[in-house]
Amino acid sequence: MDATRWRLQLLAAIALACGTLAGLTACAGAPYLLIPDVRRGDRVSARETLLAHPLPPGQNIQATLLGRTESLSYHLVQIRDREQPHLHATHDLVVTLLVGNGELHAHGTRQRMEGGDVAVIPRGVPHYFVNTGTAPAAAFVTMAPPGERPDEILVLPAP
Repeated sequence: MDATRWRLQLLAAIALACGTLAGLTACAGAPYLLIPDVRRGDRVSARETLLAHPLPPGQNIQATLLGRTESLSYHLVQIRDREQPHLHATHDLVVTLLVGNGELHAHGTRQRMEGGDVAVIPRGVPHYFVNTGTAPAAAFVTMAPPGERPDEILVLPAP
């Protein structure tokens, strides 16, 4: 699938999340990222962020560092299918699902997630996300302390 077609599919998925194709430009619930970004100001639409960092065709997961402070880092994480079960040895996570839906497996449970849902995952807790939609899911993920290098430790394979 070429990049243009993939971007159109991503736009359609975002529009469906807003309820209508017109929602791409005027969705009342359209998420914005209020983050320091010297090029664009502090309010950046999730849609623009996704378009600026597309998940390449055929790639399952992409984590893009968007920025950091002294005490945390923030990332755009896109998942086409599922993550492998893993834990983070030195980072606590806060995951806000921006687009899509799926299941978060953590704390020995399976929880449904939809756009706008937030999950807190303390360091050392095995977890993984399964995308149940047809388009890639995207999340805004904060890591504390800042995620400077991968600290993922794979655990037993997903069922």
